[in-house]
Amino acid sequence: MAKISVNICKSHRPNVLAGASVKIDLDGGGSIEVHDCRLLKNKSNIVWASLPTYSVQVGRGYEYRPTLALSPALHQEVTAAILRAYEAQTAEVGQ
Repeated sequence: MAKISVNICKSHRPNVLAGASVKIDLDGGGSIEVHDCRLLKNKSNIVWASLPTYSVQVGRGYEYRPTLALSPALHQEVTAAILRAYEAQTAEVGQ
């Protein structure tokens, strides 16, 4: 299992609750850093974490595609770590 550390920062984007950077320390040595992760809230007020994406115009609309691909298990681990860090930070601010 990789060690994941998360840094939460304020966002200046109107629809983004916060930004996040993630560092994944690999078991065999080395690390991967992922920047421009976002914490968003859907219409049901559920907060969720989004890894970086880019948009591609498709017809008259846009399609969002992932900037990096993680295995489903690692993706779940990373987004869960981002949510935990965000919840911990908002709990500290609320005290």
